[in-house]
Amino acid sequence: MHFRLGDWNLHHCPRLPRHELVFGSGRTVGVVLGVAVDQEGACLNGRVVLEGKGTIDALETYIEGLAGRFIAVVAAFGTKRVYFDPSGGLSAVYSNKDKAVASSVHLAVNRDIEPLTTVSAKDVQARKAQFALGETCDIHCRRIYANHYLDLADFELKRHWLGTEDDFETVGEDRNGLAERITGRLGQVMAALAGGYSTTLPISGGTDSRLLLAAATPVLDRIERFFMHDIRWITQFDRQVAVALAQEVGVKLEVVDRDDPEFERCLTDDQVATLRDVMALRTSLAFNGINKATVRAVEMAPATELVLRGNGAEMTRANKWTRETAVTGCSIDDGLAALLNMRAKDLSDRLAPDRLESLRERYGAWCDGLPEPARARLPDMAHSEVFMPSAPNNVYYAFAPSFYVNPFNDRRMFFDTAAFHPRARRRRRLVGKMIELSKPCLNQIPYKDDALQQFRQSA
Repeated sequence: MHFRLGDWNLHHCPRLPRHELVFGSGRTVGVVLGVAVDQEGACLNGRVVLEGKGTIDALETYIEGLAGRFIAVVAAFGTKRVYFDPSGGLSAVYSNKDKAVASSVHLAVNRDIEPLTTVSAKDVQARKAQFALGETCDIHCRRIYANHYLDLADFELKRHWLGTEDDFETVGEDRNGLAERITGRLGQVMAALAGGYSTTLPISGGTDSRLLLAAATPVLDRIERFFMHDIRWITQFDRQVAVALAQEVGVKLEVVDRDDPEFERCLTDDQVATLRDVMALRTSLAFNGINKATVRAVEMAPATELVLRGNGAEMTRANKWTRETAVTGCSIDDGLAALLNMRAKDLSDRLAPDRLESLRERYGAWCDGLPEPARARLPDMAHSEVFMPSAPNNVYYAFAPSFYVNPFNDRRMFFDTAAFHPRARRRRRLVGKMIELSKPCLNQIPYKDDALQQFRQSA
């Protein structure tokens, strides 16, 4: 599909919804690509007429209030910009050299890839390394950061959210209020997506899918399919918990089971190999399906318009905080280590000196761009702004049968979650309160870790 906006040409997949933004009866000032829910809880559906005086500030405020998985391209009010959803869910890369922004490096460039010298794409696909802080497989292509727009005049990322008035510490004093606001907005987004599209909700033994399941309680009858993957030893415990959750809320759970004879027959080994190559291209050589079982499981998952995943909700349990940093706060090394999923004391042992210095410098530059109050929550901000666009959200491009959407992907939910003190989040205080507000009985069902511990004690 092609759309002309100003002097820019926008090309996108026909399956990707496009919504035109208009002030009053005037001309189109921008388009939103993807799935988005506005602040009132309505899914965008085609032409969106905005109220009030048309200004770039008003348009930016509207975009900042959207939840879902989308990008917004604006060509009006003397500016040309690309905005991204709250965690870069519809992740993108951009290249000043090629004057392009696209979903992947291989769509952005019309030349040979010029690889990084510090990180091997093969190592990234083998999960021995990772692209970090905007890196991609091409030295000229950068991964976007969330909460920044891409200025098409100079191909620079510029922060548009948060502001100096957004103080985590002050807002965090009202924990009950935070839990109620997060729960209410999550339920509103779940209802909008379930009512506007055919949807599937995966269920596991962890926290994130349980939060989505609880929030969806009023609209469970609108969700078409519920399923889980049982494809390796550890997932038997996910299955045990998922079955209990499904029974508790009265929904039918489908299981993609590795022991099912159909599992090996769904794709030949040659088809799996080809699909893994395609997955690598879609994700800019960052992900190739991990292994045959994972690729088959993804292909066998129930196909609907949307798959509702809990990425981002892991912040409710302070996943990037350690017991120590939750008490003392984070240094640059603590924050960088959290971004890389390691401890600060291990940075020097696990990273070459020149790479460590480069990452420290870039992390520091990102940190300097944060408003002062936001630095009290460095791990949370880096997780949503820097890590998610590069890692889980980029991986979503590999899974083509359905469009993966994170209902938690909302700026206000992220802000309120980060405002809830990390020490309390680590003790599941926020998770427990949210489930209590939505579906209290789900708090009585053990988590996967509990089931695994019970198994080990009885072995």
